[in-house]
Amino acid sequence: MTFDEAKNLWQVCLNAREGKEEIHYFNAVISAVGQLNRPNIPNIEGQEDFSGPAFHTAEWDHAVDIKGKRIAVIGTGASGVQVIPAIADEVEQLYVFQRTPPWFNPTPTYHDNIPSGLQWLLTHVPFYDRWYRFYQFWRTVEGRRPYMQVDPEWGHPISVSEKNEELRQALQAYLEGQFEDRPDLLEKVVPDYAPGAKRMPRDDGSWARTLKKENVELVVNKINKITETGIETVNGEVREVDAIIYGTGFRASEFLMPMEIKGRGGVDLHENWGGDARAYLGISLPGFPNLFCLYGPNTNLIFNGSLVNFSECGAHYILECIKTLLESWNKVMEIRREPFDDFNEKIDAENKLMSWGASSVSSWYKNAFGRVSQNWPLPSLEYWRLTRKVRLEDYIFN
Repeated sequence: MTFDEAKNLWQVCLNAREGKEEIHYFNAVISAVGQLNRPNIPNIEGQEDFSGPAFHTAEWDHAVDIKGKRIAVIGTGASGVQVIPAIADEVEQLYVFQRTPPWFNPTPTYHDNIPSGLQWLLTHVPFYDRWYRFYQFWRTVEGRRPYMQVDPEWGHPISVSEKNEELRQALQAYLEGQFEDRPDLLEKVVPDYAPGAKRMPRDDGSWARTLKKENVELVVNKINKITETGIETVNGEVREVDAIIYGTGFRASEFLMPMEIKGRGGVDLHENWGGDARAYLGISLPGFPNLFCLYGPNTNLIFNGSLVNFSECGAHYILECIKTLLESWNKVMEIRREPFDDFNEKIDAENKLMSWGASSVSSWYKNAFGRVSQNWPLPSLEYWRLTRKVRLEDYIFN
């Protein structure tokens, strides 16, 4: 995409199905490509030498029959935690390669069907579905956030505040209860970082049940390399496998990749960002008029709200921007540098006061520079407030 300054339009080049390029012009462009849309495959020595099938959880190869096979799953984040229990009973042997153990959000009813009574209420009682959605949202939107906030005076080596320590002890007690009969596994599954520093999957007990199975082995030694027939760890052990599944997350901080986007003066968006993506409200970018982002930089949520709600807030704000343009008879609007910088300075400072910003543990919340480029650190209500109405003084119009 290239912004045509003479026409005040975005020139968008599309690859048509027939292999031909198509050029179209638009007054505005809304990017809704998300953050978790480009699989991340770690660079491991010997990957190209492996003779069996290997694929990412987000690009599942359904042509591969894993039944009765020796399978390796690399990664125990949210993707791995969902896949591993689902396939454990189908395979002959399952090797789970773990870099960092996850904290779990205990949810006993996680895989239960919705009770028939609740289904009836949602279907027949006027506005019950609206109330139920609000109830689910409100009890978590503010209720959990204090447990992730940093207390600068707190001196614990792992937790970041008294409330965060309360949460850590409760989550550790859950793991101790799940693995009380397997102390050998317990020492491998208890994290040594603050709760909230990494994504916390839900669990109904299936994680412990899976890792205890006779055909499942949790491997915590680092991977040294991949061989033609298996995976070698740093201690020299080689586990022979028939297929490798990467549950290794996404290239979340590479916003709007691999699209080529050039704004005013031919400035390339990705060169301008330099791997450190920022946007005003996660939506607007200086030098890129009438380009709006949904689920952009610093609009991911941990415990402080709902991504659905944030997307609705962002969509509302973008429509307000377009409405402003139509009503004012202006052709373009562009965020000013000062409010852009002020916003990002505040977000960076607030992220450092949350567990995911204070912790040094590796996570997809941070980019290559160690800056939290994904997460929104403030209350969700603040984002709702900021996106209700466009501050005209924040923009340049022409």
